[in-house]
Amino acid sequence: MAVSEEPAGGAGSTAEGSGGAGGTRRLHWPTVLAGAGLALAVAIPPSLFVRILRGGDMDGQESNLWVVVPLAVFAGAALGGHLAGRRRPRAGLAHAAAATALAFVGLALYSLVRHAVSGDPISVSLVIQLLLLGTIVVSFGVLGGYVAIRQSA
Repeated sequence: MAVSEEPAGGAGSTAEGSGGAGGTRRLHWPTVLAGAGLALAVAIPPSLFVRILRGGDMDGQESNLWVVVPLAVFAGAALGGHLAGRRRPRAGLAHAAAATALAFVGLALYSLVRHAVSGDPISVSLVIQLLLLGTIVVSFGVLGGYVAIRQSA
């Protein structure tokens, strides 16, 4: 994915052959990985805590404590997107989206593997739920990136 971004030398500098101000740059992967790492660091502990406390809930009799899991994922996405957007403000939205998408892909793959290993079916409904949840998660990440860009302006 190519995005516009400041040259490697910092804001205002140009590099020979970089395409100038209108040139495209690749994502800065350390920034994307930092944002994804923060998103996962915020989302995973509450998810594990709830799974340990309420993992034995029977279908139809689940505790309301499960509401904490999507809230933690959304908060993690917003914070991870904010970090990525703050580190690369000229391409903050792209970095925020990439960071939260990367974090969500990790969570979705974990969910699919967990279903496969436990013998639960991987249904079309589950895949659609993950795709829709991924859209929402990336949206929260972009919102966090937008806030970071506005704060740096």
